Amino acid sequence: MGFFGAKPDKEPDFNPPLAGKPYELISLLGGPLGDIAHDQQALARATALANGPEAATFGYLLLDVKGCLGRFWKQVYAVIVKGAVYIFESPTAERTLRLLAASDCECEVGEREECKAGVYCFRLKHADGSAAFCAFNSKAMLLWLQALQTGGVKYEDPPVDVGNTQSLFELRATLLTGEEIDLDRYQGCVCLVVNAASK
Repeated sequence: MGFFGAKPDKEPDFNPPLAGKPYELISLLGGPLGDIAHDQQALARATALANGPEAATFGYLLLDVKGCLGRFWKQVYAVIVKGAVYIFESPTAERTLRLLAASDCECEVGEREECKAGVYCFRLKHADGSAAFCAFNSKAMLLWLQALQTGGVKYEDPPVDVGNTQSLFELRATLLTGEEIDLDRYQGCVCLVVNAASK
């Protein structure tokens, strides 16, 4: 770990030895996922877990922490199950460092553009405030967002500047599957725009 929680020189081991409370939770979820960044079967299993009834995922994250000398990024190990985010010091911790309730409340999650370079960040508004996290790769971030959304958290799209937009066909839309499309492909058609949520 670098000075004051700086990003480690390399990504952490995504299948670390487990013990304590993380081991208990992850065992109930079927055990470690494997290399989701490079193994399609591991990614498929992780996606099914995030979108399934458990609404779960787990792994290393960076957590924005306020310290006595200012804010810094702290590497933590986290597990989410059905909207409860368990944050641990390490994958072998005996107890939870912090528990965030992110279900049965007005919670939102959204991607953060103005974040730490080289990582993929998101912000979670939860029952007791908000927290900013960074995942070490885009696939891991997507799993966290899917698990949070499946667990009942509303997804907050970043605001789009439409000040100079002259036509609907200049915009992009994100489908419920996460796929982004250009609306110009519908130019010349009659369009009905509906703002709908997945839950």
